Amino acid sequence: MALGKRIILMFTGLLLSMTFVSCDSSTTSGGGTVVVVPPAVEKLLTSPNVTADAFVDSINFIDGNLDSYVELYDTFRDEDEGLDNWFVIWDDFYGEYKAVSLQYIRSIQYWDFVKNTDSLADEFRAIESDDIAAGELDGDFFGDDYEVVDYFEDDDIFVGRNSGWEYEDEDQTSDVNLMAAKIAQKKFLTMASAVSYEFKVNISTAMGLVTLGDKMGAMKSKGDLSAEDQLALSADLQKLTGISLDDLASKSKEQIFAKAAKSLGTSAVNLEQKLLPEVFGIEL
Repeated sequence: MALGKRIILMFTGLLLSMTFVSCDSSTTSGGGTVVVVPPAVEKLLTSPNVTADAFVDSINFIDGNLDSYVELYDTFRDEDEGLDNWFVIWDDFYGEYKAVSLQYIRSIQYWDFVKNTDSLADEFRAIESDDIAAGELDGDFFGDDYEVVDYFEDDDIFVGRNSGWEYEDEDQTSDVNLMAAKIAQKKFLTMASAVSYEFKVNISTAMGLVTLGDKMGAMKSKGDLSAEDQLALSADLQKLTGISLDDLASKSKEQIFAKAAKSLGTSAVNLEQKLLPEVFGIEL
């Protein structure tokens, strides 16, 4: 099974498991049932599935029904090799254009009883206020999470004041080859980000795993692995995990897993029970 399909199935399973279950405690007294409802408790929450539109709608609500709106969806930051998808908004509260990382707002933590975008937007404004009080008037210091952008009409681009990155609409990119390359890169980085989060490894390791998984999938699609294929894969495996052919021939499975897990920055159990079967389709 291709790596991309396995990750889709993996997240489908996660979504199916994320079912809200209501647990009421009840007692019977005098022939009637008294339902005991536990008190609501504030928790530290995130909104990992919030959209740009929902975020901006809540920004308008907490700002007093102003008219902020999304100017550009799913933009590219020129030459940026980061993992974030960005969108550009008109921020009516401050009277300026602003680029915001979708991954960033999905990671913001806020206190509330249930997940909701209004509390998320309120926390975002609080972070902005703290940055402004600290003298950062145009976003966070490097523009890694959000930043004020200037629009240049002649070039039809937005340029970040802190980062200097250019933001352009994917649909307006005229170079078809460049656009295809950027889309492929975005898919690769998104997949690597998912692997990094799910399997608790750093992003560079996740990129290596995705690359190796894709290579294995391409080789297997042509039939059984040849001796040359296996040799090429073993070289990649050694770079990623530190495991050599000599290790495979001379060491026990436990020793091999321990060494590979250390190189990957994960546990031997995670490696055997999750990474190998779910990313590579290997059951040992």
